[in-house]
Amino acid sequence: MFYTTKRYAASRLYEQPSIADYLSSMSQMIHYQDDLFSLSVLVKSLDLILSTETDPDFFAERVGADLDFLDGSLESFALLLEQNSLLIERAEYLKLLERTVKAFIGVLGRLEGSGYPRAQAFAGDGARIASISAKQRTLLGRLSGLLSDSLSGDAETDLVSQDELSGLLREPSPPEP
Repeated sequence: MFYTTKRYAASRLYEQPSIADYLSSMSQMIHYQDDLFSLSVLVKSLDLILSTETDPDFFAERVGADLDFLDGSLESFALLLEQNSLLIERAEYLKLLERTVKAFIGVLGRLEGSGYPRAQAFAGDGARIASISAKQRTLLGRLSGLLSDSLSGDAETDLVSQDELSGLLREPSPPEP
């Protein structure tokens, strides 16, 4: 577990849903673009928080929870996009996810390499951070493969627009005399 204080050890604001929760609820509408944007903003805010000289007693547990949340969430979205190959804007979502994973890997690398003013507060969690970093690098490789497959497949896939589909499904009108 990441660095904790007695003051904040009991506070748990949320529990991260598992990928099984997402996959079991097929009726749930997933707003990929908004969700990926939110994850990207969270990575940027984490970078900004770590770039300042914040007091580890107040922020270490929150930073640790954010690292865990981002690790699980990025993996979950990669799995969802991997399994949903017919998603209309899949390539765009893969690009957004790939960019967010790269930024997260950068944050983890600076945290491991003492690139932040208070990085020493996380020195005891070096193995955990290294593990998250390794998983994210593997994920980045998977995403790169999915993205290249998706982009090469876009040229080969014929999509029918909504107007074309409506025209095809419409009953033919009788010929005019």
